[in-house]
Amino acid sequence: MSYRSLTVAPILILAAPALAGEDVGFVETPAWVEPLYDGGIAESRDNVPLYDRQIRFEDGVVTRYTDIAYRLDTTQALQQMGTIQLSWLPDKGDLAVHRLEILRDGAVIDLLAQGLRPEILRRERELERRSVNGALTAAFAVPGLELGDVLRVTSSTSLRDQALAGAMQAAEPILAEPTKIGTGRLRLSWPDTVPMQWKTLGDVKQPESWSEGGFAVLDFNLPVPEPKAMPEDAPGRFMIAPQIQIGSFADWAEVSQSMSGFYATENLLEPGDAISREVARIEAATSDPVERAAMALRMVQDEVTYLLNGMDGGNYLPQSPHDTWANRYGDCKAKSLLLLTMLRAMGIEAEAVLVDSDNGDAVAISQPIPGAFDHMIVRATIAGEDYWLDGTSAGTRLATIDEVPDFGWALPLRPEGAGLMEVEQRWPESADRTMRVTYDMSAGVDMPVLYSAEIELRGVMGARLRAQAAEQEQFAVVGVATNYLEDLIGGLVYDATISYDDDAGTVLLAAEGMTFDQFGFERGTAIHRLPGATVNWDFKPNRARSAWRDIPYRVRGPLAIEQQWDYRLPPGAGGPQLTGIADLDETAAGVRFKRAIRLSGETLAIADSASYIPAEIPASDLGEQRRAMRRIASGDPMLRIADPHRYWELDDKTVAKQLEQHIAGATRLIELKGDLAAFHNFRATLRVLARDFEGAISDFDRAIELETDPETLVLRADAYDAIGDHDAALADAQMAFELQGDLQYATAYGFRLARAGRAEEALELIDQLGLSGDQGVDAEVVWSEISGHADRTAEAWDRLQIWLDERPDEAVLLNSQCWTAGIWDFQVELAEEVCNRAVAVSGNSASVLDSRALAFYRMNRKEEAMADLDAALAKEPGQASSLYLRGLIRLEGGDRRGRDDLLHAQRINPEIARRFEGYGLAPD
Repeated sequence: MSYRSLTVAPILILAAPALAGEDVGFVETPAWVEPLYDGGIAESRDNVPLYDRQIRFEDGVVTRYTDIAYRLDTTQALQQMGTIQLSWLPDKGDLAVHRLEILRDGAVIDLLAQGLRPEILRRERELERRSVNGALTAAFAVPGLELGDVLRVTSSTSLRDQALAGAMQAAEPILAEPTKIGTGRLRLSWPDTVPMQWKTLGDVKQPESWSEGGFAVLDFNLPVPEPKAMPEDAPGRFMIAPQIQIGSFADWAEVSQSMSGFYATENLLEPGDAISREVARIEAATSDPVERAAMALRMVQDEVTYLLNGMDGGNYLPQSPHDTWANRYGDCKAKSLLLLTMLRAMGIEAEAVLVDSDNGDAVAISQPIPGAFDHMIVRATIAGEDYWLDGTSAGTRLATIDEVPDFGWALPLRPEGAGLMEVEQRWPESADRTMRVTYDMSAGVDMPVLYSAEIELRGVMGARLRAQAAEQEQFAVVGVATNYLEDLIGGLVYDATISYDDDAGTVLLAAEGMTFDQFGFERGTAIHRLPGATVNWDFKPNRARSAWRDIPYRVRGPLAIEQQWDYRLPPGAGGPQLTGIADLDETAAGVRFKRAIRLSGETLAIADSASYIPAEIPASDLGEQRRAMRRIASGDPMLRIADPHRYWELDDKTVAKQLEQHIAGATRLIELKGDLAAFHNFRATLRVLARDFEGAISDFDRAIELETDPETLVLRADAYDAIGDHDAALADAQMAFELQGDLQYATAYGFRLARAGRAEEALELIDQLGLSGDQGVDAEVVWSEISGHADRTAEAWDRLQIWLDERPDEAVLLNSQCWTAGIWDFQVELAEEVCNRAVAVSGNSASVLDSRALAFYRMNRKEEAMADLDAALAKEPGQASSLYLRGLIRLEGGDRRGRDDLLHAQRINPEIARRFEGYGLAPD
């Protein structure tokens, strides 16, 4: 509803004059314009050599004159300026063009004198935002532009606002660095006899001012210095870009009074008319005034669509309530007047108020003009309580009518006038989002977690998903649920419903799915960070700069979240333990936290909530609030399960049983969209985890039929190897390499070539990649591991040494030389020093300890080998090569636990025994 669009980019000049018309005028520059020196335009190297904006306020008319020159020194600039577009509102004013010239090699080409005229376009640029203003656009197709030209455009527009009864206003941006302008100015003038009031906002010095020929003048040289940076979390009044606001209003009371007459409701209704019938319906339904207000607001929100009609003074003048209800559309003013009329008809105290929906905090420091606002709502007062009712919002019902929007300040429109009033916040009574989630971890710490979730969304949150609730195609519903839950739960959804309760104004999203990698591991203990509304918070306002030290912190909102999580816990020999803060009831940094966690046997329950409302934290309190938030964050709860059951410890039948529901979920996805390769791939990976390799191959077959992807080919090759079909595995690896041709797929192909007795081909394959740098190192590592299959281990050792001479502390090279010595039993005595260096440089990495263990084993130093293996497995219990070697050593010592180690290693990597046989290592 504001005229903020009056001051836009120089190319698009939007305004309206006293004498409206649809024809463009081609006239001389207005006599009141003070020309700006333009002698340096041709020499200037700036993109905009000249920018002169002059605004005259006189006789209720605001006239904007703009003289701007563009240097066309790039092909992009030529393309952009090939068409000049100047827009105006014909119901409110005229457009006058004074100059359209090309400056080239000291000559001036007058395009208007040559007869260039525009095509007049009628287009609604804001139609997608439900806004029509009747704008016309004069489009000049500029002929013959060349690189190096300067294009100069001079025009003016004027505005008389029908709603302001001769009053005048403007809010004009003040261009600041780093914008590059050769010569720039912003000049404002008005008769000395007119009591204009003005104020600069943002980080900008006051303009020069004087009186000249009976007119007051303000003058800025442009660009002004770049504003000082502000912290991103500062209140909005600190974030305003440089601008000047000016108007003929003495104070806010005059603004209020001047606008109030348009929102009088006396005698608007007749007994029995359409709106009166709606009022009677509501009154018959309930005697509670709050319920009545909620029902009226629901009618305005739900049954009147939003459409701004800015024509015929519509930016400030509302259409009548009867037109709004009959047409079923209206903007914020129309909706507010309709709601106001209904509330007053029911005896509810109410008034229209102006607000700024974008930066309400800035209103308090603004110049009193209507243009300080961009929105209108209704303030109702019931039993001493204020209700801020926005007819353009959505989903408001009785449960959420008390929520206060983040508008900061409001201006009531009253016949006697009124000053600004603060929009006082209060804590919400209902949650905007309520989550109820059941996590089933009973399959084990290594398995995907099955979940079912219900998400209830109220008010605006619910309204955003209302359209999706009508979706009939199940695949689309699952897609919406997956996207919505991505940041809340993650993983994937395989079944979902979305429903909208019109009476409650709530959306219910119900979903079933699974998440992945929920546990980390630390020396035999599985660790899961518990989710919830009260975790993962931080508070780090930066006030290090001296200029920032007194700037408050802005708390956003309002928002209230409630969550309930119920767990079925995974089995573990040590049982589950809870660390962190189980019970929490505290406010920090403007956020209210509540948490209660109960752990009982194999179940765990979390109930928590977080809410916050718009507020400011004084700079003097930031240190205390940082400490309070840090204390809360340090107590984020974690679930710890000592000695959990790992999937490689489970037999095939048990694993298959544990994953039945997971595979059924993947099957549901395939039933939804059977022609999507990703779904077949997903079920295949679950079947691999369940050790159903033939079933996985069948799924990979279908995925590859739909989309031949090198990664899927390698996954199928792994499955073929697991069932002993190494020829098929080799063929898949070859095809993957031929499709992609990089080191990753050369490695997969090369190892299979070597194990098939074609090691020389494998080594040549790696060499032919011709890699260098870090990729060259990775290729050398692969070459060395294959080398023994071709009896070229000595060569591999020397090649690694060449790299080590260049990168003596490269952990991956040291480890590769240690591993090469171990797997091929080559110079193991000399390798000890290399292995020790690798362990030290890597920080006792599990993979490097594994390499040194094999070297020790080759030296028959089995105790030292076992020490390294135990240390490696403490870090990485699922490291198959460590398990396998430990199994060999144990069996050689008569320890039957070695058979379990070998079995577990093969469950992790079905190819591990074949690999070790290739190194000459196998159990007796």
